[in-house]
Amino acid sequence: MLTFMEGVTQRRYEIRKEAERIHESALCASETQFEYAKRWRRVDRWLATISAVLAAVAGAGGLSAVLSGRWAGFVAILAAGAAAVAASIGAPQTKAKAARAANAYRTLQQDARVFLSIDLGTYQCDDDARARLQELIVRLQELNQEADIPSTGSWRRAKKQIDAGSQQYEADAK
Repeated sequence: MLTFMEGVTQRRYEIRKEAERIHESALCASETQFEYAKRWRRVDRWLATISAVLAAVAGAGGLSAVLSGRWAGFVAILAAGAAAVAASIGAPQTKAKAARAANAYRTLQQDARVFLSIDLGTYQCDDDARARLQELIVRLQELNQEADIPSTGSWRRAKKQIDAGSQQYEADAK
């Protein structure tokens, strides 16, 4: 049977472990959402570029008689098709939503790190530490519900970034 002090110590240890899980989860989620945003930014730029180039070719080719009217029309239809695909998949909106989620996860990650490194040791009462932990849990759950589910490729790139030290700070090495 645990004594009261051992129980308090064990509870504080469990609070720390859960806060570490929140920190790790937010770290991985922020990197993944950033990678997801980058992917959709690339998709948006490629589709916009293809649409613009095809429209320019259709217009210039048709006006200069380099392309027959039929070919200029065909290229213009391709340009319109690429623009329609770009509009229908909503790459700019997906990119913006993923970037907002990434920044929100990054904020939660920092708050969890501060809780672990600075605040947790200052709580006189485990109940106060537990209440702060619950706030972090609620924020993580809300972010998880709001964020889009990123692609597996985004997760792999994020994992690679994290393993390469993208989330390591010089201050931590001192």
